[in-house]
Amino acid sequence: MPSILGHTLAGLSISAACTQGRPPRRIWVLAVACAVAPDLDWFTGLFGIQDGHSLSHRGMSHSLLAALLIAALAMLIGFRSQLRSPRHWACMLSAAFSHGLLDACTFGGTGVAFLEPFSKARFVCLWQPIFVSPIPMSGRLLDWLLFSLGTEILWIGLPACLVFIAPRAIEWFRLRGKRSEETP
Repeated sequence: MPSILGHTLAGLSISAACTQGRPPRRIWVLAVACAVAPDLDWFTGLFGIQDGHSLSHRGMSHSLLAALLIAALAMLIGFRSQLRSPRHWACMLSAAFSHGLLDACTFGGTGVAFLEPFSKARFVCLWQPIFVSPIPMSGRLLDWLLFSLGTEILWIGLPACLVFIAPRAIEWFRLRGKRSEETP
C-alpha cells in the first residue's frame, strides 16, 4: 500500500480537480478522509484476520461498494444540504476509489478486492510502479520506506503537483494575454 502521504496527495489533488480555484477546507478535508479511510482495515491484522479474508487488508473496505458507502457518509457529514450536487459526489467517490486504485498499483502485497462482496477475486494493475510501504520501520526497513516514498513522490506527487499548478498557470497566461492586448 502507498503510505498515508500518497493517499493524502491523491485526496488533495482530486479535491483541487473537482473545484474551481482553491478548494474549500471542507471539501479537501473530506476528500482526504475518503482517500485514507479504507486503510482502517489494516488494524484487522491485529485481531488475527488472515490475508485473503473479506475483512483483511485490501478486502471489503477497498471495494467499489465500500467506496460508494464512504462517499455517501462524507456527503451526509459534510454536504447534507447539497446532497444533489454531482460535483461533490464525484469528488468524494473519486477520492474513495483512488485508494483501491493506488493500492492495486503497488508492487507487493495482496491484490485489491474491488468486487467484494460479489466476488472474492483480488486485482492488481499490470503496471505497478509504486513500492509497498513497509510497516513497522526498523533497520533496513527504513531504506525500503525511503525508496517507497520516492516512488510515491514520482508517481503520485508529481501528477498531484500538475493538478495544482496547471489551472493556475493557464489562468496566469490567460490574464497575461489580456493585459498585453490592452496595453498599446
